[in-house]
Amino acid sequence: MKKELESTGSSAISKNFDLYQEVTNKIISMLEKGVAPWRRTWSTYGLAKNYATGHVYTGINFILMNNTEHHVPYFMTYNQVKALDGKLKKGAKAQKVIFFNLIYKDQNNRVVNKDEATHLYNIGEEVKVLKFIKYYNVFNISDVEGIDFEISEIQLKPNEKIGKCESIVELMPKCPLIQHEKNNSAFYSPILDIVNMPKMEQFETSEEYYATLFHELVHSTGHATRLAREEVMNPHAFGSKAYSKEELVAEMGASFLCSSVQIDFDKIIENNVAYLAGWLKVLKEDSKFIFKVASEAQKGVDFILNL
Repeated sequence: MKKELESTGSSAISKNFDLYQEVTNKIISMLEKGVAPWRRTWSTYGLAKNYATGHVYTGINFILMNNTEHHVPYFMTYNQVKALDGKLKKGAKAQKVIFFNLIYKDQNNRVVNKDEATHLYNIGEEVKVLKFIKYYNVFNISDVEGIDFEISEIQLKPNEKIGKCESIVELMPKCPLIQHEKNNSAFYSPILDIVNMPKMEQFETSEEYYATLFHELVHSTGHATRLAREEVMNPHAFGSKAYSKEELVAEMGASFLCSSVQIDFDKIIENNVAYLAGWLKVLKEDSKFIFKVASEAQKGVDFILNL
């Protein structure tokens, strides 16, 4: 099996434009207003996506594209609009979709392609992976004219939501043992690889139960037998950057999962308000923090959903 190459963490973009800081400032501004942007994540038209391709935005773009205040969260590039003989309305405002380009270099600093880099890595040679942050513009369909958009509401009934929640848990690969104790503690134990949950009847709603369970299951994806996140394998003290990061990974990942089954996460999880000050502190110190967290949260969700 091929080993997976990982970025060295280096990144680059125009010296006159710091995209990391722009996105981070937007997140900070919302948090300071009491809004957790990863929680406002679905509408009656589903999750934010590219209308032309059907691609649902993930990771950092999941957060950004679901917080644009548009009633229908469907977007298109200028070229996609043009290809369908549409045109942008005057004053149309672009939204940035973030992506990364990777450049691979061998031990002699020679640029190689991904296949060559993987081969060199697998035979034990040093490979540098440089990450370049970039973006492209998209426009909400409300800013487009000349196209007859086909849109319909996507509303799940309460029993359908719970059914989907049950399926997520049942189909999770390498799912940890989930034990139910009659107490008020929900937690994940990395040492025992066990998720402890209060019984369902102790929650006000089934949705609240699953939102809490999703949070703990995202924590469990950091176990050494799964995604091996450093913050889970080597737990840190409350208040530390590593602790804040892992809590936000779980918070964000749970929100992603809740959004996929139309659970209103914003009305359910309030206990993480205690972590808000820590998250704000780290965000103000590290403009790349939210990108790292969103990436880890998405990886955790993808693992749970076996994607």
